[in-house]
Amino acid sequence: MIVAALPLERDITQIPTISPERAEAFTTGGVIVSALIVLFAFVELARRRSPLLLLCLVGSLGCSLSEPIWDALGGVRFFHGNHTAWTQFPDLAQPIHYPWWTMCTYTAFGGLACYAFYKAFATRSWRIFVGALIGQAVFNIFLEGFLLTSLYDYYGEQPWRVGTDFPLWWVPVNYGEMLAGFLLFLAIQYWGPAKGGLAAIPLVVCSFSAWELWAGWPTYAAINLDIPGGWRVLAAFTSTTIAASSAYLMGKYLFGPVTREALVAVPRPEREAVPA
Repeated sequence: MIVAALPLERDITQIPTISPERAEAFTTGGVIVSALIVLFAFVELARRRSPLLLLCLVGSLGCSLSEPIWDALGGVRFFHGNHTAWTQFPDLAQPIHYPWWTMCTYTAFGGLACYAFYKAFATRSWRIFVGALIGQAVFNIFLEGFLLTSLYDYYGEQPWRVGTDFPLWWVPVNYGEMLAGFLLFLAIQYWGPAKGGLAAIPLVVCSFSAWELWAGWPTYAAINLDIPGGWRVLAAFTSTTIAASSAYLMGKYLFGPVTREALVAVPRPEREAVPA
């Protein structure tokens, strides 16, 4: 009896190929979504006189340069037939052929997410903060678990494949823009909207990269070790604990009571509004 290989045992050398029509459709769709987000950023500029979202979107372009690092560590392979923007790690057995549509997703997953978390911290709103946390998780699972499954997959023994091919341990590891929003809020508090807002460009990409390693290193290490699968599950719990604890501490710090000492230490000019 022939038994089909389980997803956990998928052969890395057998890479599917997508049709030109599918590649074209997803590339076009990504461009349209990105254009709508950029248009929204210009609306925010006109309404609030704040270029902050635009600056976050500029920073999101850099996320695509660092993502292939996590793709190589985390066992991601893009299928043949995608419209490739560039190739990274060409000496690996499975190079990362990075597609154009992936760059488009970071306008939402990078720039827009940072802006949402910044607004939560700037307005001291638990409602926006929790909404951004849940919204990103739902978006991440829908995007990678259902919408994009025909364009790439995750190979090797990945923990937490529940319901789809998408390993759910990636969800807490992908919250780098929560850190970006946190640091952007602090930068604007200390340097003001003009100088502090410019920090959005490096913070979006650097926080994305830092969080991937900050929270994800136990699972990256485990899935690349020759160890029993139970240890990989434990590593996924560890990554989730790191991410959840960090989120709690950031929320506790920024949403705690405003003390008199804090107001003295960080003066706010009366006429210099923080962009929202």
